[in-house]
Amino acid sequence: MPPVWIVEVGDLRELQTLDISTNCLITLPERLHMCLSLQYLTADRNHLWYVPRHLCQLPSLNELSMAGNRLAFLPLDLGRSRELQYVYVDNNIHLKGLPSYLYNKVIGCSGCGSPIQVSEVKLLSFSSGQLTVFLPAEVKSIGTETDHVLPLQELAMRTLYNTYYRFLKDLNFLTPISLPKSLLELLHCPLGHCHRCSQPMFTIVYPKLFPLRETPMAGLHQGRTTVSFVAYCCSTQCLQTFDLLS
Repeated sequence: MPPVWIVEVGDLRELQTLDISTNCLITLPERLHMCLSLQYLTADRNHLWYVPRHLCQLPSLNELSMAGNRLAFLPLDLGRSRELQYVYVDNNIHLKGLPSYLYNKVIGCSGCGSPIQVSEVKLLSFSSGQLTVFLPAEVKSIGTETDHVLPLQELAMRTLYNTYYRFLKDLNFLTPISLPKSLLELLHCPLGHCHRCSQPMFTIVYPKLFPLRETPMAGLHQGRTTVSFVAYCCSTQCLQTFDLLS
């Protein structure tokens, strides 16, 4: 059973600052995304291997620090919120990709992207030239520029989302009898939103890599990291037209 403070932290609706560093945590509190006033979250030097995508929905989060953990990927939507301006993920050696939403934010990523065999990390990976990044565990497949037809499940999820969310504004209309719990959760909190057009994505992403060393930010890091920015797109059209520097 998890500690009581982990179970109840979601009830702290006025909590603004939380520091849970150096606690040997392997996951963050499940209901942390319900702390709607949270502005500063520090979880350095734990054993965390992922950041829950629900944290991207925190409306007031301004600073996130998860340095010195075991992260291999970050949520697709991390940085999409205008409020989030500071992200520190230094010394996560398996971490090779930063969502392109973090471009022009203040980021710390020294000690990330160390050479490692892909087989050592059991995650879906995407390679471009000599660059390889790991994708969030929830991603089911990777699209390419030659894919012109969406998988049926992705097409169905986007149709459901557009129908019930955009028009009825109420996903609670769908009961667990209508859809499996896992799919309902995806409708409420998609994997991410297209970095080009903001279309919600549920099972497939079309990634595009931009090595940090080839961006104007390279001078700020002076060779201390080998990570890439990753644009996660919803289609071949968005993949082909996305430009990080434009």
